[in-house]
Amino acid sequence: MEDALAKIRLHTSSSLLHQKTPATLLLAIELTLKEQNTEPTPTAYFAALLTALDGTLQRKDTSLVDGAILPAELYLLALVAPFIPKVVLRTHLNTLLSFTSPLFPLLIPHAPPIRSQLSLYHVIFQSLDRSKLETPNIRQTFASILNLCLDPRPKVRKKAADLVKDMLCNPPSPLLLHPYAGMVAEWIKAALVESNSTPFSRGKSRQNTGGPESAIYVLTLLGPILPNLPSVVCFDFIDEIQIDLSASLFPRSPFNS
Repeated sequence: MEDALAKIRLHTSSSLLHQKTPATLLLAIELTLKEQNTEPTPTAYFAALLTALDGTLQRKDTSLVDGAILPAELYLLALVAPFIPKVVLRTHLNTLLSFTSPLFPLLIPHAPPIRSQLSLYHVIFQSLDRSKLETPNIRQTFASILNLCLDPRPKVRKKAADLVKDMLCNPPSPLLLHPYAGMVAEWIKAALVESNSTPFSRGKSRQNTGGPESAIYVLTLLGPILPNLPSVVCFDFIDEIQIDLSASLFPRSPFNS
């Protein structure tokens, strides 16, 4: 963690606000920890960032422009999250979810903060037990992340796909199949059907691209997770995949009918 933090501190004099704000926030947090004689552990950084995030949300300061405080807080939270002991993360899970889960609709149009949010939730989902995974709010959050696997922004799409892959490949003990495996399989089928019904578009858009692009994104996700999906579902739609992809990539024309 210290290596990553050291790289951020270098940007306190940066002319780029999206670099300077996280660095300034980090130094303020470290000064507070020093004044409180608190050892700068991952848990201490996490607690300080949660307090800062709480204050930002209480002020309704949800600006996402360059230099805004909310993206900086999410960025630093995502950075320290992998180093936080799971027992600490589980203890503060409800607070963390209540702060960050409602932010998804706001963040999705903005690539840097949604990437930070996805990195944070990559860690959060790894800490959830089966009972927590069954709560409606968590399932809805996962559904939002699943849709980002079709995002036209490559870095956002990869973050979302990596989260889904790692979740399905690491189901909560003692389960052999993740509770969301069936949901993901059904989503893949629906996405392939939708891609087959959407014409190819060469223009770039912030919306899901549809058509062959979406089919390729779905199949890229499917490859690593196929062994972790319900076998019955896999056999049911393997032919559909071939048909839908073929129809999307090679649409029927009057010259080959």
